[in-house]
Amino acid sequence: MDMVNFMNDSTLIETELWFLPFDIISIITTFLSIIFGLLYLLIIIKHKTYSSVQMLLVCNSSVVVILLSCVFFNMAIFTLQHDLQQSSEKNISFCIILGFLGYGADGLQNYSYLLTAAYQYIYVVYPNKIIWRTIKFQFCLIIIFWIICILYTLPLLVTGQITYNIDNQVCEVPLRLSLPIVYVAAIIYIIPNFGIAAVYIKLTRYVHQMSYRTISNHTIFHARRKLRLVQRTFILSNSLVVLGLPYMIFVLTSFFTSPPKYHFRIAFICADISVLVVVIIGYCFTPNIKTIIRKILSRSTPVEPIRYTART
Repeated sequence: MDMVNFMNDSTLIETELWFLPFDIISIITTFLSIIFGLLYLLIIIKHKTYSSVQMLLVCNSSVVVILLSCVFFNMAIFTLQHDLQQSSEKNISFCIILGFLGYGADGLQNYSYLLTAAYQYIYVVYPNKIIWRTIKFQFCLIIIFWIICILYTLPLLVTGQITYNIDNQVCEVPLRLSLPIVYVAAIIYIIPNFGIAAVYIKLTRYVHQMSYRTISNHTIFHARRKLRLVQRTFILSNSLVVLGLPYMIFVLTSFFTSPPKYHFRIAFICADISVLVVVIIGYCFTPNIKTIIRKILSRSTPVEPIRYTART
């Protein structure tokens, strides 16, 4: 059954019974993403689990995931508050800012994985291009990508394309066949994910071809190691793609017909879960992470003193 509330401005707001469970799940998953993301970042920095350049790239991806989780967390709280109050006129400007930050952080996440994959590709295919593999050069690329991801979302904010959706209690670009939605889909999703797939395919072919050349086993070993790292990045990006399929399906269907009424609610709970999945996969892919966590837990566990009884 639907609970229907008429606002003073004659706006009809319908609240479904499944709204609150979805809101709570979104809050829990995004909160866990923030906590686990911060712990992961602290662990890899303190224990230096990667080389300097690789550490920089992994930290960049981790910071972006934490940022995206914070944005999604605030979105979930905003939605929950408005679902409970059955209101539609409070903090709309804050909601629009969250939508703007969401597009920017989402793009940053995808491009951070593309940057990591490109670095591994350059390391193997162009070993003599040492300047491309320096920490300064990679840091400059990170700054450039951050600036680009902020700038490409500005037109959406300035032109008022990010609007408040009263049914879904979020602020997003409306799904329909329009230039803004094609612009968002191409820049945020299609370009970085196709780039990662292209890097993975090309590097796989290159490493296989190395086996037929007169190349030292040491070089082939390092090439295969970098290929595994790219494969992990490919898995991360594909996890986002798979869990983000509802959103992409809604985008495609909106080109021909109206999407379901609560399409953003369905898409966002999948997005919230996908971020948590990415954080967990990051733990699984980090070398020696289990050993490090086990040591941390063993240190925090108090050791009871051994009591000796006197023998008679």
